[in-house]
Amino acid sequence: MKKKIFNRKGVTLAEMLVAVAILAVFVSMAAVGTSALFGTGEQMMAVSKAAVLGADVMDIITNELRFGEEFSLKNDELHYNSVSYGDNSSMYMDEGMLIIASERSTVGGDGETTSAAVEFKPIGTVAYKEVSLQSLTFGMDDKTGVITVTIEIAGSGKTLWSNKMSIVPFYTKVTT
Repeated sequence: MKKKIFNRKGVTLAEMLVAVAILAVFVSMAAVGTSALFGTGEQMMAVSKAAVLGADVMDIITNELRFGEEFSLKNDELHYNSVSYGDNSSMYMDEGMLIIASERSTVGGDGETTSAAVEFKPIGTVAYKEVSLQSLTFGMDDKTGVITVTIEIAGSGKTLWSNKMSIVPFYTKVTT
């Protein structure tokens, strides 16, 4: 009987069905693995973009506050005198973006001085396409002059990156 089975040429229907079933299992495993791989890649790219945006925001805030003077907190805004943007500047978050506002005075043709608030967005709006500021919180210790800043960056409705930093301005008058 064994000799008869091995001498036959070709594949039986049962063998063909088993081979197709095994191939189908391998194809479905590969499809599931590939989709999981691409999903993880997109998520890691979003986390990477959030980290880059967070680092840029931290850099701008650190540079501004390190050289600023006369700090005060009002309504989730940090008010200070800026070396870059001038006196009476303020830093806050609006619609998921870092904003630095400054009062600018202009003298008209009639010699009359008018002042108006000008908003600056120190990071281009292209950086905010997929990730944005979720929260920006300032704290200040009046005794030591240390300013704390908490930053959260979000994308797709969830926090992807956060950091808390303490900044000591160079011109801080420390009272003990």
